[in-house]
Amino acid sequence: MSGKFTPAEGCRAGRPRYARLSVALIPFGLIFACSEQAEDEPSQTPAADSAPVLEDRDTVEDAHGKWGRYANARFDFAIEVPPGFVSQPRPENGDGRVFVKDDSQLRVSGRYNLDSQFDDQIAAAAKGLTILSQQKLSPATWRATAQLQGNKRAALMLARGAEKVVTARFEYPDNETAKEEQAKQTLSSLVFLGHAGPLTYRYRPGCYTSAPVIFSLPGARDWPVEGDKLIPRERASQLGRPSCRYGLSGRTQVCSAEKEPGLTFAVIDRPLARLREQLPAALAEPTTLAGRDGVGVVEEAEGSGVSYILVPAGSQTIAVVRSWRKGSDGSGYQAVLRDISFESQPDRRLPGDDAEE
Repeated sequence: MSGKFTPAEGCRAGRPRYARLSVALIPFGLIFACSEQAEDEPSQTPAADSAPVLEDRDTVEDAHGKWGRYANARFDFAIEVPPGFVSQPRPENGDGRVFVKDDSQLRVSGRYNLDSQFDDQIAAAAKGLTILSQQKLSPATWRATAQLQGNKRAALMLARGAEKVVTARFEYPDNETAKEEQAKQTLSSLVFLGHAGPLTYRYRPGCYTSAPVIFSLPGARDWPVEGDKLIPRERASQLGRPSCRYGLSGRTQVCSAEKEPGLTFAVIDRPLARLREQLPAALAEPTTLAGRDGVGVVEEAEGSGVSYILVPAGSQTIAVVRSWRKGSDGSGYQAVLRDISFESQPDRRLPGDDAEE
């Protein structure tokens, strides 16, 4: 396989075309496929590994002649849909969707990772196809172009997560440059979705790994909070190995998700008003995240530190925590933070006005 994964492939690139909600600038410095159904196609019957998904929670965004978006609720992924592509009936198990326009077709679906290795999944996706080119862009993403019968081509993509693998296949007529570019843009737009209560964030699978972590808030070091941290994939591959150095001691330690630089999302079962009482008053500043007024705190020393954003979500609080070390700040988290959205309308009350609910 050829090709190298570079930041331009998405980790530090701008946000996807369909992003609509943005993070306001934060004053304290935090910016942050085919007649027979193949293995990678959306099923029309329930998968054997789970019960059917009866409720259709997927979203198909009709952009009225422009690029739209499809988001899958079962496997938590989203992808851009080119103009004019029409969604076909949803499969019973909710694993994906097919979109058709004239002689072109987009198929995208997810399945559970189980015990398969990524190279085995790539081999299964390429089986029986005439592969023209392929690239393993990262340890978790693979792209290929294949020649099909009837003067057609297929652009393929696999994206692997901790518990899932998502396959996208875009078929188009051979020798149509415009459709080829459209296929490239579509596959490049694939993102995984993460959730923290009503908050949804999006990230590129080749860039980050999501890991569960436990952290504490300023002023409440004895009160642990559970969250999910996005860690750059090259760093995440070292987790659990005795090959990391943290702090100023220079000692080699076991690599830990808690100690790694990253971006953490969490739901705290307390209203913001109560949490604000325990924050260091001298460090707390007003800030805004995706239209919600909240509180921010930065703790920094020796070029490393942690930035906290706390925003209200009814009787709960959403925490977004960014930790960094000196020289590790080029991880592209701005793109993640600029594509955050909430299910409900923003709560614009000032933090000090929150009533305990």
